[in-house]
Amino acid sequence: MTEKERIEKFTAEKFIEVYNIRFNTTFAIEEHSDKPDFICEDKSGNKLNLEVTLTEDRDNDIKASLGRSEHKNLEYVRKHGMGPASALSGNVMEHAYNRISEKMSKNYGKNVALVLRDASPLEWNWDICLQELKKKLENKPNSFDKGIWILMISQNQNKIFQVL
Repeated sequence: MTEKERIEKFTAEKFIEVYNIRFNTTFAIEEHSDKPDFICEDKSGNKLNLEVTLTEDRDNDIKASLGRSEHKNLEYVRKHGMGPASALSGNVMEHAYNRISEKMSKNYGKNVALVLRDASPLEWNWDICLQELKKKLENKPNSFDKGIWILMISQNQNKIFQVL
């Protein structure tokens, strides 16, 4: 299994865990596929398929967390500075919007939810900007009939936020 597949699988497992608790369901991953990434089924045979993607606060944050970019390295920061601060209602939401828009331009079939994993080390409260994000996305074609979700994984509590 590639690193990308492991990250996607971990994301899908955490999403299903929180989703099942929130909606009192029993979904489990049945298969790792492609378009959508995961085929899930509950004990009654209901389907919930997942397309997984990640978002970051600033370009290359995910690469940095995987050790593939120096832009968060202390030496790099000393030499070049940290750059602008991130704001949920600014660059963070814009990154999420771009990732969602990119996925919305494709059709992944029926019973599919888009899961956008927030890869930020900060625990953003997405409720603050969900209405604005929904408004920006409302006129785009949307084939995600099981919703568009943001998953925040934290040490304290994993959360899901429904965008659409």
